[in-house]
Amino acid sequence: MTTSRANATNRCRCHGKAGPTSPFDVSLCQGLSLRNIPMCDDESDADSQILNSSRQQEVKIEMSYSAYQQILSTVGSRDPESGGILLGPLDSDIVTRFFFDEGGVCTGSSYSPDYVTLRRKMQEEWIPSGVDMKGFVHSHPSRFDCLTNGDLEYVALLLEKNDDMDFFIAPIVIPTEHRMQPIVVLRQEPEVAREAKLVLFRP
Repeated sequence: MTTSRANATNRCRCHGKAGPTSPFDVSLCQGLSLRNIPMCDDESDADSQILNSSRQQEVKIEMSYSAYQQILSTVGSRDPESGGILLGPLDSDIVTRFFFDEGGVCTGSSYSPDYVTLRRKMQEEWIPSGVDMKGFVHSHPSRFDCLTNGDLEYVALLLEKNDDMDFFIAPIVIPTEHRMQPIVVLRQEPEVAREAKLVLFRP
């Protein structure tokens, strides 16, 4: 998202609703590398694609109860937009940890990650301890519980650079309703946001 488009509306790709713009600001994404995250391009103006979940195989997000509670107590208790990174064991798709991006730049319509801190922690702390990125979670204003075109464009870039990821976990939190909408994006269909089933577990 460029500064000149900060107040523009986008389209939610799950349900075709008008929604906020991409949470990732171009100027802050340059050189971002959590594992291998590329420079962000501008938002896509592609038409929204309505997800027909009844025709698609159900996808599960397995997440620890502690990570889920931490998401709701941070992202879920603040004004949109804020977010953080989802983490889990190497060679696994489960989410066991959440790191709230305290240094991210947040406005009413955008969330730009603190890529310097996230990159440093990934290289110096998380990867050496056996965990890596499984996805991102961020919040939207009320009712917009889906990914925008800009969100999907960014996720597609992440999947392109991280070829060991079969899918990207990208839930949306609605703070006013204190809830999280589980969403995943599959590698083979990066233009589609799929509603997922959230499965919580206690380690």
